[in-house]
Amino acid sequence: MIFVEVFSKDDCPLCDEAKDLLKSVNAEFGFEVRETTLNPEDPRYRQYQNTFPVLVASNGKSFSGKISGEQVRLLLVSLTPPPRIYYVAKFLQALAIVMVFFGFMYGLLGDMWMDLYLFLGGIVVFIVGWMLEKQEQRSRKSGKKT
Repeated sequence: MIFVEVFSKDDCPLCDEAKDLLKSVNAEFGFEVRETTLNPEDPRYRQYQNTFPVLVASNGKSFSGKISGEQVRLLLVSLTPPPRIYYVAKFLQALAIVMVFFGFMYGLLGDMWMDLYLFLGGIVVFIVGWMLEKQEQRSRKSGKKT
């Protein structure tokens, strides 16, 4: 399960600000947000004593202290699995490497035309995969859902 946990303490304006910020940014992502208010008797209170508020994601990433909207957005994006187009792009790049390899093998066997076709085809397939990957990265950075 994917979640973000907020550790805070009572009478902490930074904690309240971080909670509000997380709720507003999370509206477009929809993850579970767990809020934990620590008291001085809690053993984790001493651990986080000088760094409140603390955001901890289910993947282990965390932020503490004054937290910006960009930090929260990056944290939530890191929790989002890549879309299928990312895997398609990676497959095309791997296929292109195999095509170039077979092109070189045909070249060693003396079949110049097959070498040329596979080599150029591999380059084109690699570029298409690379362009798909870059497009997906740009859409993730801008915060769009694909």
